[in-house]
Amino acid sequence: MKLHYFKAKREKHGLLYQVFVVVAIIQITLLVTFSSYIVSQSIIEDQVFEAPPSTEKIEPAQQEHRVRVERQRKKSSNLTKRIQISNPSQINTPEINVTLPASIMVGGGISTTTNIEMKGKFDIMTTSVELFDIRSKTEKVLICIDTGSYLMTEARGGLDTYKVIREDIKNLVNKLPSTVLFNLMAFDTSRGGSVMNFFQSTLVSATNFNKRIAADWIDPLNATLKTIGAGRNNYTLKFPFLPQPPRSPDYNPAISNIYRIYQAALEQGADTIFILTTGWVDWDKIKQPWTDSEINRYRRAMENYDKEVARQRKAAGWTDEKQQEYDSAVAKARAEGIKKARDWIKDENERRQKKGLSLYTGTPEQAMRENKFFVPPKEKPPSIKVKKPVAEFKSYGKSGVLKFYEPLFKKVYFEKNMRAPTVNMILFRGKDEQITPAEQRVIREFTNANNSGRSRVLKGITPVNE
Repeated sequence: MKLHYFKAKREKHGLLYQVFVVVAIIQITLLVTFSSYIVSQSIIEDQVFEAPPSTEKIEPAQQEHRVRVERQRKKSSNLTKRIQISNPSQINTPEINVTLPASIMVGGGISTTTNIEMKGKFDIMTTSVELFDIRSKTEKVLICIDTGSYLMTEARGGLDTYKVIREDIKNLVNKLPSTVLFNLMAFDTSRGGSVMNFFQSTLVSATNFNKRIAADWIDPLNATLKTIGAGRNNYTLKFPFLPQPPRSPDYNPAISNIYRIYQAALEQGADTIFILTTGWVDWDKIKQPWTDSEINRYRRAMENYDKEVARQRKAAGWTDEKQQEYDSAVAKARAEGIKKARDWIKDENERRQKKGLSLYTGTPEQAMRENKFFVPPKEKPPSIKVKKPVAEFKSYGKSGVLKFYEPLFKKVYFEKNMRAPTVNMILFRGKDEQITPAEQRVIREFTNANNSGRSRVLKGITPVNE
C-alpha cells in the first residue's frame, strides 16, 4: 500500500474545509445578532427602572467626614492651651511728683521705678512711696498716725499742725496707683491705753472709691477740740501680746502700749509700714513677768515693809485716822485743781479764738500741773526710816521682743513667701525741742531691726505764740 502524505499547500479545498467555513460563518452571524439583542435588551431594561440603584453603602464618605472633624477638634485644643499659658502683659503705672505744704517742708508722694526685668523681657513696675522725705518701694503700704494730744501741744503748734499732717497723708493716698494695697490706722496711747482705729479691717486696693472714703475718714482726725484722739477702738489683736508684770508702784505695763500699735501694724501684712509719732519706748524698758516664786518673795517683802511703816508712823503720833484725813484732803485738792484747770482752758480758748490763735489742746491734768492749780495739804505724814523693797524685773530687750514675735512673722509673712516688712518712723518735734542721743539710738535701733527701715526727726513745727 502506498502511503499518501498531506500537504496543505498542495491540497485543494475539500468538503471538510467547506463545512468548517460554513459553520464558522453561521456562528459569527449568530454571535453578532444575539450580542446586539442583549445590548439592546440591557438598555431597555435599564430605562424601565423607575428608581436608581440603592446608594445605602456610602460608608467610606462618612468615615472620611469623621476623620476631618476629629482633626479640627485637635487643632482647636492646641490653640486653647497656648492661650492659657501665655505670659503676663506689662503693667504700667504713671510717674507722679508730689508738691507738699511749705509749713512742713517735706511731705508724701509716690513715683514708679523699674527694678526687675524678667526672662521674657517684661518689666515689673513697683511703686515707690515717699512720706516726709522717706522713700520705700512697696506693693502693700500701711500708715500709722499718732493722734494723741501730745502731738498738738503748745510747742508743736496745736491743732494747726495736724492740718498739714492730714493734707500730706491725703495727698499721698490720692496719688497711689490702683495696683497698690493700702490701709490707715489712727492710734492714741497718751491716756494710758492703746486706742487703734483702722480705716478698713484689712488692706484694700487704691481705687478711686477707696481714696474718697479714706479722705472722709482722715478729715475729722484732730480737726476740733471735740475730735482729738483716734476715735473709737475698732481693732483687737489677733496674736497674744507681750506678757508683763502687773501694775504696781514699780512698774506700769502701759509703757508697752506703743508696741501694741507695732503688733497691730504687723498683723495687717503690709510690706511697708510708716509710723508717725512723737516718741518711741526702748524695748529694754519692757519687762518680763515674774515666776511664782519671785511673786511670793516680793509679796512677803512688801508686807514686812507696810508693817514697819505703820509702826514708825504710830510711834510718831500719826494714826490711821490722820492718814484717812490726809488722803481725803489730797483727793479734794486734786478735784479743785482739775475744776480750775477746766475753767482756765475754757477762758483761754475763748481768748485765743478772738485773737485768731491756735486753741489749747492740753488735758485738764496737764493744765493743772502747768498752772500749779493743785495745792497739797500742809500737814503731811512723817518721814520714815525704812527702805522700800525694789521690784527688779528682767528686760525683754531687742532679742527678746523679736523672738516673741517670731510666730507672728512666720504666720503673716514667711508662710506666704513674703519677707518681713520695712518699718519707717517719723518723729515730730517742735521748733525749739531737741532730741537726745538716747532717743536717737532707740529709734535707729528699732527701725534697723525691722528690715533696715529709715527714721527721720521732723522739726520746725511752729509753736503757738501771740
